[in-house]
Amino acid sequence: MFHRIKQITLVLGDLLVLNLSLCVALWLRYFSWPADQWAELFYPMAGLFTAAIIIFFVVGLYDIGQAKNNLRFFQKIYIGLSIWLVFGLIFFYLNHKITAQPKTIIALCALVGAVLISVWRALHNKFLSKSILKTNIVFVGLSPEVFELIAKIEREPALGYEIVGLIRTPHDTCQEQLPGLSGYITTDNLNELATKQNKAAQIYIIAPQAAQDENFSKELYARLFEQSGTIFLARFYEDIMTRIPPFIFSDTWFLANLDEQRKKIYDRARIFVDFIFAGFMAVTFAISFPFVALAIKLSSPGPVFFIQERVGRNGKTFKIIKYRTMKVLSADGSAETGGAQYASVNDARITSVGNFLRKSRIDELPQFINIFHNEMALVGPRPERPEFVAELSTKMPYYSLRHLIKPGLTGWAQIQKSYYGTIEENLRKLEFDLYYLKNRGVILDTAIILRTFNILGRLGGR
Repeated sequence: MFHRIKQITLVLGDLLVLNLSLCVALWLRYFSWPADQWAELFYPMAGLFTAAIIIFFVVGLYDIGQAKNNLRFFQKIYIGLSIWLVFGLIFFYLNHKITAQPKTIIALCALVGAVLISVWRALHNKFLSKSILKTNIVFVGLSPEVFELIAKIEREPALGYEIVGLIRTPHDTCQEQLPGLSGYITTDNLNELATKQNKAAQIYIIAPQAAQDENFSKELYARLFEQSGTIFLARFYEDIMTRIPPFIFSDTWFLANLDEQRKKIYDRARIFVDFIFAGFMAVTFAISFPFVALAIKLSSPGPVFFIQERVGRNGKTFKIIKYRTMKVLSADGSAETGGAQYASVNDARITSVGNFLRKSRIDELPQFINIFHNEMALVGPRPERPEFVAELSTKMPYYSLRHLIKPGLTGWAQIQKSYYGTIEENLRKLEFDLYYLKNRGVILDTAIILRTFNILGRLGGR
């Protein structure tokens, strides 16, 4: 929605600044405008600038909520440009057709780019995202989900939303005022809000209880002629929180929004990509196996591989294959002595070698076999054990929907949080999985893969 426009603005701004950096680098190299060299470098540098945008995405420079003028943010710029510089030097080293001394120019371009992009992003974070690109919103109807959104908007001002009022309704599911909301104009009447606020509302976020109130509907209809927009709370929540809110769960909603027939074409097409990636995994597995196997054996007694039953597409079970990362504590080779249990943060059962294998995701390498068997995909909900599926299905309506597609090596829920060890956490995981199920496509899958590389690069896995 509106934050997507902000991301597009950032991409276009970064591309413009990178091209400006190239022009400055050329001038610094020749102390004049070298038209011939610029023409020769234009197309290869255009490709490298595209690669820079991908690298920026991986390091997190397009995460709107984290766009703040602090040391960590600017470190991402320098890390991204350092990776890009190495990539560019390798590219030009292998390309002998270009004679414009590109290695010197690309180094200058990276240095100039580090300065110019830092300035551009600092100005964007301080002024552009918080003023020119800010959208004034009003929440019509209060609920726990509304307060959750308010907290996120306050915590991440770079999202570009300013709350100019709250409207209570007689049927609100959450009537209390939470701490920190005293600064907002809160009324029971849209017209009263219009007279009190000093900023015009651009978007009204409509909660379900307000949409069902005839009086509010009439008043909101009148606002259309004031050039104000409206959006239902469920859609706004989905866009901002990137998960499906449970208050919208219903047979009717899923029938209307999960267009699985149309997604079948995409699901079949991406099998080709899955198999290519599994091929790279197989090669990496073959090269690293002797070293990984030896490390596992030396760290603790037990087998190298860990094979466990998981639930896949359409509820069918399959055997998932991983490198063993936990101690062997029972006769069946597992790390469980009292029945099935979730892994947890800093789990004492994880060996020292296993901890590294998990963080680097090397423990997942053997799953290329599951991909070749068409049991798993590159991207999808992570497969759960049958014991957990049975328990969660009885407590969570619609849990089985996550089995409409193949499970994946990585997924939307996994890049949000590593561990989901309670019923409440698994409900949240289901919300992310259903978001992926509804919105999966080339763009979302690419974003998940790139963000997974970010996690791998900083050893942030589980």
